[in-house]
Amino acid sequence: MTRPTRLGVAPTGSRSLVHHTTGHLTVRVMDQDADGARVGLLATQALLLSGDDVRIEVDVAPGAWLDVVETTGTVAYEGEAPSSWTVDATVGDGAVLTWAGKPFVVSDEIATHRRTRIRLRGTGKVLVQEKVVLGRAGQSGGDLSMSLEADDDTGPVQVEHLHLGQQARQMPGVFGNLRSMDTVTALGWTPEPIGEPKAGTTGPGETYFPLDRSGAALRWMGIGRFRDQLCDATFAAWREEAMRDYRRRRSARHPGRAAETAGLGEVDRGPAAEAKATTAERPRARTCRAP
Repeated sequence: MTRPTRLGVAPTGSRSLVHHTTGHLTVRVMDQDADGARVGLLATQALLLSGDDVRIEVDVAPGAWLDVVETTGTVAYEGEAPSSWTVDATVGDGAVLTWAGKPFVVSDEIATHRRTRIRLRGTGKVLVQEKVVLGRAGQSGGDLSMSLEADDDTGPVQVEHLHLGQQARQMPGVFGNLRSMDTVTALGWTPEPIGEPKAGTTGPGETYFPLDRSGAALRWMGIGRFRDQLCDATFAAWREEAMRDYRRRRSARHPGRAAETAGLGEVDRGPAAEAKATTAERPRARTCRAP
């Protein structure tokens, strides 16, 4: 059995400490400062083959930030033995974890499971994006199950289990002929949607779900390739929002580093650099619902 890919980051006085071990994936540091890093995940072999059990363990120390970049999408290839992809993350007090996933494609004749487990401590924040495509070109896709389990110091924040087997997704009101799903999930704070969805052209459109406690999710479902116009922009704006709060806390802790703090996101030194438009500069809506 291949060992898990392990990734951790901790702040230091000068340059953050990034430690990692290689499993099915290896880690490359793309950007780094005293408090965190942007890292890329690269496959060390073809993924996901029948029987593969990919595990990624992430630890973001208190006060640190980590931005995870998937360099390519992942295909769950056909085979008799089920495959799985598991992310297990712990995010410390005052830390920020952002993770924009690439498409996860489920081939015909395979059963595969995606599991995400998140533990938030104190004022930690998490922002993740998951893109799922059922079937390669000319396929309808095999059996997919997904789960997201997140808790904080008080208890569960979000628990979701989706069973998208071939028979289940044909039931009324489940998935029908749709093939794609894009979900942006924020935990640790409740950002609002940045605009109105355009439903009816490529599927039922986007739906915004504010969580009962601290968190929110935006989900798009549609046919064919990803053609929604809101999820990627929402991830970028929510990432900027999460990092802006982090920079404010960092400035309060280290007044003498105000100029360096402002540099995160302005000169490509942190994960907010790509989000040039903030939430305040975009049209905002209280709800985003499919018709």
